[in-house]
Amino acid sequence: MREYRFFAPDDFQALFETVSAQQGAQIKFLAGGTDLVPRINMERDQIPYEEKPPMALISLAKLGLGGIREEGEAICIGAMTTITQIQDSTLLRDKIPVLCQAADLMAGFAVRNTATLGGNIMNASPAADTLPALLVLGAQLTLQGPSGERKVPLAEFFTGPGKTVAAADEVLTQITVFPGTGYANFQKLGRRAAETLSVVNAAAYIEQSGGVCTAARIAVGSAAPTVKLCEAAAQALVGKPLDDAAVERAAGLVNQALSPIDDIRSTAWYRMETAPVLVRRAILAAAGMADQA
Repeated sequence: MREYRFFAPDDFQALFETVSAQQGAQIKFLAGGTDLVPRINMERDQIPYEEKPPMALISLAKLGLGGIREEGEAICIGAMTTITQIQDSTLLRDKIPVLCQAADLMAGFAVRNTATLGGNIMNASPAADTLPALLVLGAQLTLQGPSGERKVPLAEFFTGPGKTVAAADEVLTQITVFPGTGYANFQKLGRRAAETLSVVNAAAYIEQSGGVCTAARIAVGSAAPTVKLCEAAAQALVGKPLDDAAVERAAGLVNQALSPIDDIRSTAWYRMETAPVLVRRAILAAAGMADQA
């Protein structure tokens, strides 16, 4: 095994001093650890251990990054808030149930009790269940680095599988979402009914007036290198009556934004076939037309 070092700073000054002191080490911020720790346990590359740099594991547990609160028209969720805490939040169930729908379908009890929303985001998996829901809610991320704080729209955060615009010494501290006046719905397709990774997942947000769509956002995961906003599909709904024809037209445009691959969970062909189906269901549910799904 390579050398591992563990730190648990209790404020940001100590955290960034720790980061600065770990010259030559691979820095990993530790939230719930449900993705990171198994990866550490399964290091299987052929590099001799003596040639691997030390890994510095820096826990975020003592930084006070949990909690859910309402601030005006926004809802702020601390990055260390667990998936179970999201499920149990009456505020989220009332204001943004789409995020709770995604949490309900994510992993199993043991993982949800430990995994954090911030970790699910920073892991940057294209199949992460919370990401389509957060994207259609217009989520904004707060990153804290040695030189200060910055805001990044979630839609601009991911650059590839496991890759983000966050610097190596930046920590995700808060997720801010904007419920709006519409409704949203999350849909997931896995290889079994529960405790499974997504083959495809999707979310839709719909605002309407008098049966006409006034705003829409659609996101699909596990069908491209990053979770994708399907802008053409969403725009096809805006200004149109929310009838079967409009929904089918929008669903038919979803694949323009996608570029799935074959992997252990599915084929690209199957993802291209099923993504429009999940989007159609999400739109109908968000529009109050679930009986037609």
